[in-house]
Amino acid sequence: MADVFASDPSTWNPALDAVAAAPKHHRVLFENESLRVLEVTLEPNDEEPVHHHRWPSVFVFDQVQGPIHDFAPDGTQLPDNRDVVKAVAAWDGRGCLVVHMAPQPAGRVLNASGKTVHGVRIEMKKTT
Repeated sequence: MADVFASDPSTWNPALDAVAAAPKHHRVLFENESLRVLEVTLEPNDEEPVHHHRWPSVFVFDQVQGPIHDFAPDGTQLPDNRDVVKAVAAWDGRGCLVVHMAPQPAGRVLNASGKTVHGVRIEMKKTT
C-alpha cells in the first residue's frame, strides 16, 4: 500500500481508485479518454472506504453541509484546512458550491452532518 503515498498520482494503486474502492459513493456518469464524471453521494453519518482521486477535478456540490472530516488511511484526522472542508465552511449555502480539487491521495471522508452530501465531480484525465 506504500505506493498510494507516492507523489506521482499515475503510480497510485488502481485498486484504491474511488470507483473501485468506494462504489457505494461514486458512480460513473460519463467517461472517455479525457474526462470522467462521477456522481458522489455520502449519506449523513456515513464514511467512505479508503480511496484516492488521481486526477485534478472540479467538484460541483448541489447539497452539502458540514461538518465533514477527512482521515488518512491510518485513521489520523486531517486538518480542517483541506479543499472541500475549507470551501464548505466559507459557503453561504446558496446555489451550488464549486471547488477545484487537486489529485487526492488515499484517504476517507466522514459526513458528520445531518444532510446528504451530493454532487458531480468532473475529473480531468491527463492524456499523452
